[in-house]
Amino acid sequence: MVVIYAEKSSLAKEIAKALGAGKRIALKEEPTVGYYEFKFNGEDAVLCHGVGHLAQLVPAKSYDENFAKWDLEVFPCIPDKFRTAPKSATINCIKLVKSFFDKADWLINATDPDREGELIFTYVYEVCKCQKPFKRVWIEDLTDQKIKKAFNNLKKPDERLSEQVQGNANDLQLAGRARDISDWLIGNNLTVAVTKKFGGYNNLLSVGRVQTPTLALVVNREKDILNHVKTPFWRLSANFSFSNVNSFEAEYEKGTFKDENEAKSILNQCENQKGIVVSLETKHRQESAPLLFNATQLQVTANRKLSWDADKTTKIMQSLYEKKLMSYPRTSSEHLTEAMIPEVTLTIQKLLKLPEYSQYNIQKWEDFTKRHFDDKKVGSHPAIIPTVNVPDNFNNLSDDEKTLYDLLAKSIIRIIYPKAEIDDTTAIINVNGNNFKASGSIVTNQGWYAVDAVPDKKKVLPQISQGQELNGEYKLKKGETEPPKRYTEAELLNAMELAGQKIDDEETRTLMKLQKKGLGTDATRVPIIKSLFDKEYIARKGKSIYPTEKGIFLINTLPVDDLKSADMTGELEKTLNDIALGKSDYNAFIEHIKKITKEWYDIIVKSEKSAFISENDKNMICPICRKKINTFDWGYGCSGYKEGCKFRVSKSICGKKISENHIAMISKKGETNLIKGFKSKSGNEFDACLVLNKEKGTIEFKFADKK
Repeated sequence: MVVIYAEKSSLAKEIAKALGAGKRIALKEEPTVGYYEFKFNGEDAVLCHGVGHLAQLVPAKSYDENFAKWDLEVFPCIPDKFRTAPKSATINCIKLVKSFFDKADWLINATDPDREGELIFTYVYEVCKCQKPFKRVWIEDLTDQKIKKAFNNLKKPDERLSEQVQGNANDLQLAGRARDISDWLIGNNLTVAVTKKFGGYNNLLSVGRVQTPTLALVVNREKDILNHVKTPFWRLSANFSFSNVNSFEAEYEKGTFKDENEAKSILNQCENQKGIVVSLETKHRQESAPLLFNATQLQVTANRKLSWDADKTTKIMQSLYEKKLMSYPRTSSEHLTEAMIPEVTLTIQKLLKLPEYSQYNIQKWEDFTKRHFDDKKVGSHPAIIPTVNVPDNFNNLSDDEKTLYDLLAKSIIRIIYPKAEIDDTTAIINVNGNNFKASGSIVTNQGWYAVDAVPDKKKVLPQISQGQELNGEYKLKKGETEPPKRYTEAELLNAMELAGQKIDDEETRTLMKLQKKGLGTDATRVPIIKSLFDKEYIARKGKSIYPTEKGIFLINTLPVDDLKSADMTGELEKTLNDIALGKSDYNAFIEHIKKITKEWYDIIVKSEKSAFISENDKNMICPICRKKINTFDWGYGCSGYKEGCKFRVSKSICGKKISENHIAMISKKGETNLIKGFKSKSGNEFDACLVLNKEKGTIEFKFADKK
């Protein structure tokens, strides 16, 4: 018997449909868990599934109970051998999976085709104590054709997974394991160290291999903003004209002035003077259609064009993928393989038959080139494109699904169009020995612009000629240098992809992405940003992301620069990718992570920097013993209750909600302001202040003076 293991029910459902596996059999006590029984190539087969991760690395206290206390003298926890265990929340599922693994003659790993999918299978295989042989099925999208093709080309663990994937299943699982262990070592040990050293009033200060340098990007940008000193400058501009209807703007060629007197001197030289066109140059250029989408760039584009946050985009991407309308969503590639040309041709032909895209059908397609089809620039998966399962209509899609699908459809239609052609004209106008520069552009051939990128109206110069005399009006305007802007979510994703570097040149940017030196991967960047929001390290104002008091404190206080370094983390990410390709040694990487974890732990523990006390913590101090006031479901109580402090206040008194602001007032001055709307047992409303009775440790009413 062969057992096929998929990591979740939705994937199992698509595999079952493609292989004709029949009806799903649900587990009675837990219907979300189930399996299929059928024949696979004439052999008895079971297709079962997990619910994501069924097993995980065990916590530190599993190695020694002393680690449960977060004692700085006991940590760091650096196991010689890392152990895995089933997750308690999914124990019924793993019991069912184990029962099938025990009966199997061999297995097929059908988890998601990436290192995380490989890790999921590896951990399940280990905790089930399975030693059966297995093969890997590498499913690139969920169309029936691709699923059947993948099952007809099963790979051994040491066999290359596909034409574009250089590594094999063994290398990929080692990379997944190395990623998980490195995050465990750094995250667990350094979170303990930072929390105990700098956590103040029981504040958890979480750190991580990727999240901390990402937070550092946001905090460092905030520092640049706060430290920016506005510097005045003066800009000299001219409005030239040669008829009542033809006028255009020009700027002083040498740029802005730092000295106002110098600027006024040049202005005086130009006043009431005519301009002479001394140079007129037009350059013709071509602009290629953009690269195709990888996961990060699709999230970036959706944020910029649709104002979606990355979490929403990721969910819609997954939905389109599971509906077989989109290729694998967690890819880092922006290119396709040459072998995909027939498939892409058919997909575009189908799209152009739809009423939504028929207007883009052109008689002569441009030839496909390495601009979009380049085997050397494809990683584990090609760029994200619509699959050949182009829908006949979009009635079964939500509005959001239609919108995202439209971005994908147009991204691939535009590659059949010619390059856009633009004429850029630059004019130099001399005014009494001072040059002004004016520029403008004309799109002479829209090319691919016609699909989805018709530019905003460009500045166009009127028809002028060299030697022509122009009337001029001149003005001087004062300005101030501006600080850098805060990251938007799109800009932060871009910064993570390029390890914090700002690179405008496309070729350089592509090379950087191919080196895999970014912060995290295309699959993990969105969850990392979300975790920073959830941990209240960053917050959002409109589209801008800014660091909180807690986030700034962590980066300012953390004494390990490498832990905050995008470059350092980028190098670690590259090594993980090299392990997946069989180019780097897994054991050497783990030993390196163990070494730096110990070093970083010691640096933190020996640091003399002060602990974190938030503004809220400063207000929530027990008025009796001066220890921290904790918030519970029932109300507020002193953290020194074990030492006998009796201070406690219910969250509701006589029908009135008591807020942290009220507790802060009691902490500072022993009583609140007048609170209106209390209700007595008889239902009568009354107003009163809450006052602390220090001797009893109780809260009493103080009624307003009736006068």
